[in-house]
Amino acid sequence: MFEGLSTGEQGALITSVGFLVLVTMGLIPRIRTIGISKTLKMSLSWIVIFGGLILIVTQWPAIRGALDPAAPVSSAGEVRVTARGDGHYYVRAAVNGEPVLFMVDTGATDIVLTMATAKRLGYDRERLRFDSVAETANGMVRIAGVRLSSIEVGSISLRDVPASVNQGALTNNLLGMQFLNAINGWRVEGGMLILEG
Repeated sequence: MFEGLSTGEQGALITSVGFLVLVTMGLIPRIRTIGISKTLKMSLSWIVIFGGLILIVTQWPAIRGALDPAAPVSSAGEVRVTARGDGHYYVRAAVNGEPVLFMVDTGATDIVLTMATAKRLGYDRERLRFDSVAETANGMVRIAGVRLSSIEVGSISLRDVPASVNQGALTNNLLGMQFLNAINGWRVEGGMLILEG
């Protein structure tokens, strides 16, 4: 009976059927007092309201992904990210427990933070040592090495991760190959970036 349905879908189906049975049982006495027409309208209203709520709860990951393409959707050991209109993949991550928006950049070697993000995460500019240089699309820039206690993208979590702070006028935090090589794998399919945890 439940073949091809996930555990969540099975639960939603059972809940829906149970709800319909309860509504029907509750409305039988009302038929005598307010008539069948009004009873049917009332029951239809309740079915629409609760059906909509059940749909939102069971489909929330997909709805969230449609509303915010940068919101990672986790399922079955994978994290999916939808491409934005500009063709790039942006993903909301948690760095040291704080929300950070990254652009996934396979041309970047490191995980790179802007100065503003580094400051927000508690990396004091005065204590950073900009003793390395990186070649970027905008030319050579000075960078400082830092260690991230954690970085989480959906269900993927890495600990004690090296990263760089870009001293230049970088506008996006970059999730480079250092992150992509540290996970089990990644691929692009049908406009989706799929990260394997």
